[in-house]
Amino acid sequence: MAKLVRIAAILFCAIALTAQEAQDAGKNIPRPRTPQDTKADANDSRADLAKMRALLGQMQRNVAFVSAGDTPLKHQFELEIEMWQLILRDLESKLNAEPASPAN
Repeated sequence: MAKLVRIAAILFCAIALTAQEAQDAGKNIPRPRTPQDTKADANDSRADLAKMRALLGQMQRNVAFVSAGDTPLKHQFELEIEMWQLILRDLESKLNAEPASPAN
């Protein structure tokens, strides 16, 4: 009788573990992207772009306070500002070039 109870307990645990693994596997399946997801991503990207533009404006204002004259530090700061301008321009053109999703 004790052996039968042990076997039943082991079987029950194995079935419960298998069911839990099947449930966990179902959670990892990526859901298909909807037009709303794409629109939300675009809005998030535009908000990030606006924040980056604000930070770039701060950098441009702060470059005047680095030092008088042409120093390596000021030159580095100007190069970084120029790099960020190029990156932001590229990101903005990619966002504007994305095709509009059809409305449902």
